[in-house]
Amino acid sequence: MVVTAKTLCLAIMANSALYGASSAARACSYSDTIVKEATKNKIDPFIFASMLHVESNWKPHLTSSAGACGIAQVMPQWSKYTCKQLKDPKIGMKEGAKKLHYWIYKYGKGNISVGLCGYNAGFRCKGKNPNRHGVRYAKKVLRIAKKFKRKAK
Repeated sequence: MVVTAKTLCLAIMANSALYGASSAARACSYSDTIVKEATKNKIDPFIFASMLHVESNWKPHLTSSAGACGIAQVMPQWSKYTCKQLKDPKIGMKEGAKKLHYWIYKYGKGNISVGLCGYNAGFRCKGKNPNRHGVRYAKKVLRIAKKFKRKAK
């Protein structure tokens, strides 16, 4: 299925009970960029959108207690952008998609669950004892993406 910004927005709106109507409206305003950056980085737009939801609930101005910034909660020390720049939704999504691509395709060798875990927990997502928090994070993102996909059909 080719995902358009309109399809993604409708799926997000149909699931607005997850996070509220105002957050869903904000997410829809980003749907063009979400689809563009996800497609450019070989990421399913529904997975990328659900990751953004989990990371920031669509709020680009956030900074985590660990120092991650923006809508995709990227760590500035692992980016060419400053925290202030990462709070620009387009820059944050561009950098978040690029980082997620790395985690899925370089670190995870195409395994989306390992890639999502890595995005969240770093280099502790392979082997016999993967990071539990990262594994839970990956499952949560994939569960929400599945809900988005169901509503898009």
